[in-house]
Amino acid sequence: MIYDMKNIKPVIIPLGQNCMPRTILTRWGIKKRKFFGELTYPFDFAVFGMPEITKTLKTDFNEFFDNLEYKTDYWIKAPNCIYFSHDKRYKEKDKQKLINLYTKRINNFRKTIEENNNFLFFQILGDSEDIENQYNALINITKNKPFKLAVIDTENITKEINLENVYILKLKMPNEQYKNNWWKKKYYNSPQGKAFEKQIADFCIEVIKKEYV
Repeated sequence: MIYDMKNIKPVIIPLGQNCMPRTILTRWGIKKRKFFGELTYPFDFAVFGMPEITKTLKTDFNEFFDNLEYKTDYWIKAPNCIYFSHDKRYKEKDKQKLINLYTKRINNFRKTIEENNNFLFFQILGDSEDIENQYNALINITKNKPFKLAVIDTENITKEINLENVYILKLKMPNEQYKNNWWKKKYYNSPQGKAFEKQIADFCIEVIKKEYV
């Protein structure tokens, strides 16, 4: 099922912790593909330790390129905070090219925040994070503009949160095979993979309908 999003008002911004949020939103038609003009943001295609996302938001990306190291076949932000594993084309000699790419994505993020007034941030959690701390960082970086935060908690790690703008769906991965290979067609196109991703898509649509339609 592909959702009809023609009348959807908010800008939807994935917040990592890897490329799963952007991929699922695109796969189910909730976000447009890059081919149709959808911008790419800094949290779309790298692998983040969750506290690093909050830190990055708090510092407005000012420390994003600190401690970059080239390990084997891709860049990381040491110590083990961000893995740029989608960008293996940038070898050890291409550090500035990687910086240029992510500077563009950071500028996309900043420009989107500046030019719009409603945002839905979307995240899939796989390890611990203080959602309230992250929520406060989002307030700061959006300069108090209206936003909602939709979170998929796959490991039952979020506590009860009494923030009216935060929506959490606790949803376990269907199995270890999907968890470790969710980007492969064999797994995301399986009955279990489709059912799992549909619950995520339905949850996002419910939040959008409640808040924006």
